[in-house]
Amino acid sequence: MTRRDDETGGDMPADGEPADVAQDRFARRILAERAALLAARHDANTAQEAPGRRVLVLDVGGRECCIDLDAVLRVTDPAWSDMPRRPDCPASVRGVYGYQGDLYTVFDLAMLLEEEAQPEPGVMILLRSVSSVPLARIALLAGAARGVMDIPATAPSVLPSGFPTAVLPGGRHVVALDPVRLFSVRYSGV
Repeated sequence: MTRRDDETGGDMPADGEPADVAQDRFARRILAERAALLAARHDANTAQEAPGRRVLVLDVGGRECCIDLDAVLRVTDPAWSDMPRRPDCPASVRGVYGYQGDLYTVFDLAMLLEEEAQPEPGVMILLRSVSSVPLARIALLAGAARGVMDIPATAPSVLPSGFPTAVLPGGRHVVALDPVRLFSVRYSGV
C-alpha cells in the first residue's frame, strides 16, 4: 500500500520510504539472492568435478589403510627371502625381494604402524621409488588388499597416533599412508 508524497511527487510506501528507494532495496535483495544461488550452484558443480585420488585399500591387522595408487608399482603374493640381519636393522624389516633385477627391502606394515607383527601376511605391495626417500626400493606386507577406491581430494585429518586419515565413499575412516612420511623418519634398508 502506497500513498502520494506531495513534496517529492513520488509514491511512498506505507512505512514512509519513497517508492524508488523501496524498489532499489528490493532489486538489491533479489540480486543478492540470485548471486548467492549462482555461487552455491558453482560450488556444488566444482565439488562434483573435483578429482578424487585413487587409492589401494589394505587390511593391516584389522585396521583399514589406503595408499595412493600412483605410489604402487605392483601388488603380489608375499614371497620374500630372509636375510642376515645387521645389529641396527629394525624389527619391521622382514627380508628382501628381487623384482626385475632390483632388490626391495620388505617391511611389515603393521610394525610400521606401531602394531604387532603380522603372523601371515596375505599380500605384498611394491612401491615406486620416491626421490625424497633415501631408501630406494620398498615393499610392504599387509593382511589383504581390499581393492581400489576413490577418495575425495580433501586434506586428511590427523589421528592422535600421528597418522593422517581419509574418508572412503561409505563414510569409513581409513589411515592414509604416504611413503615419504612413513619412511622419512624410519630410514633403514639393505
